Amino acid sequence: MKRMQILVAASALTLSVAALASAAAPTSNPLSETLQVQMLEYQWTQAASTGDRPVLNDLLDDKFFEVFPGDVRRSKRELLAAAAQPQGGSQVLRDVRVQVLGDIAVATGINRYTPASGYKAVEYRFTDVFVKRADGWRVAASRMRRKETGSI
Repeated sequence: MKRMQILVAASALTLSVAALASAAAPTSNPLSETLQVQMLEYQWTQAASTGDRPVLNDLLDDKFFEVFPGDVRRSKRELLAAAAQPQGGSQVLRDVRVQVLGDIAVATGINRYTPASGYKAVEYRFTDVFVKRADGWRVAASRMRRKETGSI
């Protein structure tokens, strides 16, 4: 049921981005780019949950790295080798905010992560940095911290 809700939300966001993109002038439209990055956040969450490596490979910059709580670091190669989320697990993004600064975008929000069925959800604050390449936006860096530990 949760996956269906995520797919519906991602589809609605995709349609919104497509509508804005088709209406955009040839010059860069900051609102459209903001929506593009928001959509990529949701695609990334879905692809990571399901272990969709082709989508993850397309979303992540070759120099991508992420930092988890406890200063655990992971590269693109390590993320692509990671297992999909176990059955019954979920990730739900909240309060996603994006600021576009030219060819760089910063996304922040809360990721409510449930590792598997029967486990308690943990909330993480995240900050993700996107870079705009010739073929579109890519995630370059990510940082997560448990929500109750304060701001990033």
